[in-house]
Amino acid sequence: MNRIQRIVALIFTCSFLTVCGQAEEFVIRDFEKKQLTTVYWSEGASYGDFNKDGHMDVVSGPHMWMGPEFEHRYEYYPPVAPTKRLPYDRGFYSNDNFFSFVYDINGDGWPDVLTVGLPNTPAYWYRNPGMSFSGPPPERPEHWERFFVTNAVKNEAPTFGDITGDGVPELLMAYSKHYGYVSPNPVAPTLPWIFHPISTHDDVIHHYTHGMGFGDVDGDGRADFLEGNGWLQQPASLEGNPEWTFHRYPFIDRSGSEMWDSLKGGGDMYAYDVNGDGLNDVITSIDAHGWGLSWFEQIRNGDEISFQEHVIMSKQEENTDNPYGVQFSQLHAVELVDIDGDGLKDIVTGKTYRAHDFADEGARQDPVIYYFRLTRKDGQVEYIPHQIDDQAGIGRQLVSGDLNGDGLPDVVVGNKNGAFVFIQKVRNVSREEWEKDQPVRSESFADR
Repeated sequence: MNRIQRIVALIFTCSFLTVCGQAEEFVIRDFEKKQLTTVYWSEGASYGDFNKDGHMDVVSGPHMWMGPEFEHRYEYYPPVAPTKRLPYDRGFYSNDNFFSFVYDINGDGWPDVLTVGLPNTPAYWYRNPGMSFSGPPPERPEHWERFFVTNAVKNEAPTFGDITGDGVPELLMAYSKHYGYVSPNPVAPTLPWIFHPISTHDDVIHHYTHGMGFGDVDGDGRADFLEGNGWLQQPASLEGNPEWTFHRYPFIDRSGSEMWDSLKGGGDMYAYDVNGDGLNDVITSIDAHGWGLSWFEQIRNGDEISFQEHVIMSKQEENTDNPYGVQFSQLHAVELVDIDGDGLKDIVTGKTYRAHDFADEGARQDPVIYYFRLTRKDGQVEYIPHQIDDQAGIGRQLVSGDLNGDGLPDVVVGNKNGAFVFIQKVRNVSREEWEKDQPVRSESFADR
């Protein structure tokens, strides 16, 4: 469905000529969808100015689409199909590309691409040769040189970020029996990267385990490692690869004895101060192949840290928790970004399209994408849902960023439906039009 899905937000502004609270500006936020390809190449997508022409480009699988129009496609490594059938068969997986991360890995001023494939397969990075292409692609693709990173990335929610605080991002993942991260080889980033284990607790880390992230939980200025069973506290010094202190807390339910039950968990996890009390809380989806989205309020008792769960979407098919009637499954990726510019980070997520083909709970519902706008009032927190789209869905990776330089965050998606960009647009409307487009809160939740 190639239509603009309307998303609304209210912004109050005050001018020098009016009294604050009297001047109201009613704003509707639209997300304009552009489908880059209908072919399944990857479970994710990202963006960067690869040819340094001042316009952001999108990368998904073996291709890049050049901004600002995203009309021209560039092949930067040879496409590989998971089966003998091309294009990709949506009943299978793009083994070589689940995630794309963009960063200038070798420090030459040109953004490179780090790729991670199906869990328990290798990661590589591709060196940008100084890309000159901006118009129609060359007749013969100029493939980028590939370098080995690591041989097996465990967990279905690896991420790329600076957990060590040294200014250089690391690939957060699990390897063998440990959580940890791989960082570029200090001799040269073209050499195999180095894995730094941080955990030795006894939980089995299967390569299809779900849920991972990082952020400063305890407020000591150092980023901690988040996973479904709890969080690992970063020590004061990382010299010698010390073990990080594990604090057990069940952010998700992995209590089942069956293998698939024991692998339950969400997608990306975040430490963020949701309620503004100065303590970072935890945000996560509950089951990437089932139901549930929650934030966990941090509770302090002296030096002891615990959490209280606040459900945003129910952990079963029946909606018993969302007052706006929003309920969907398969939240395999979660992004945290300030969509409306109010200084509070909102949750962007959606339904993964054919994650296990159509075998997951709720899999045949519309493949939606939503953002949940964080609001605070009288000490209470509420996440108000706004639909971005109801046909594209998400994959294993969901990325936001300003693609067109207008200061507004946009969204990029890669999945079995293809690859998409959603460009945010803002327009002023009348109060009547704004009220008509507001999400409706059920009266049965009035006392909650």
